[in-house]
Amino acid sequence: MLDLQTKDGIAWITLRRPAALNAINQEMAESLLTRIKELEQRPDVKAVITRGDGRAFCAGSDLRELAPMSAEQAAKCELGFAEIFSALDRLPQPTIAALHGHALGGGLGLALYHDFRIASETASLAMPEVELGWTPPWAVGRLADVVGFQKTRWILLNCRTMTGVEAAKIGLVDEAVPEDQLLTRTEELARRLASMPQEGIARTKKLLNLMSPLRRFEWDAAASEAFRECYEKPEAQQKVADFLNKKKQR
Repeated sequence: MLDLQTKDGIAWITLRRPAALNAINQEMAESLLTRIKELEQRPDVKAVITRGDGRAFCAGSDLRELAPMSAEQAAKCELGFAEIFSALDRLPQPTIAALHGHALGGGLGLALYHDFRIASETASLAMPEVELGWTPPWAVGRLADVVGFQKTRWILLNCRTMTGVEAAKIGLVDEAVPEDQLLTRTEELARRLASMPQEGIARTKKLLNLMSPLRRFEWDAAASEAFRECYEKPEAQQKVADFLNKKKQR
């Protein structure tokens, strides 16, 4: 589900569900939490990179796992994801998400819990939840913190897929690079960050997070509740059924 490798002070977290485009399920999230707790105790690790195995960074929450759940159960599950990703955000080390292929819904949400995002120019980024009948269950506050409220409205209500280049233009990602340079550029940034005094980085990161009220967990809880209210509606349930039927037919 998830792999952690460290080399020269840099930790590489790799999402490993390539057949499911690294969709997030409970097992993957719990594995990530275990790794986060490990990294909290690793002063030798100076920077953290998250990447996806295969054709995508992450295609979002695993609807196959959510489908049999009640709206209340699904919302609780998603809020648990937000708690884990918030722990990633609180790591003292700077974190970078390397985005290629699909970074959709919860996949893009996961990227927003990192300090930096670098995308391939051809990556596909979107938050399509509204089109499916519900609100994103977390990361809405972080999205607004990163790109501002009007761009957040555009991304969430328009549900339009962006390339990495387009995402860089609105500040959703910090850089867009050719796909064959993605990991090299990401590692280059990680090495620069790892070379700096870590106390200064950790203190500044913590200060910035405290100064950003949109990152408070209360907004994830509010988004989870809005998701619950939407997810129990017949239209949303039909969208889930339609999605699963398409998967079966492939």
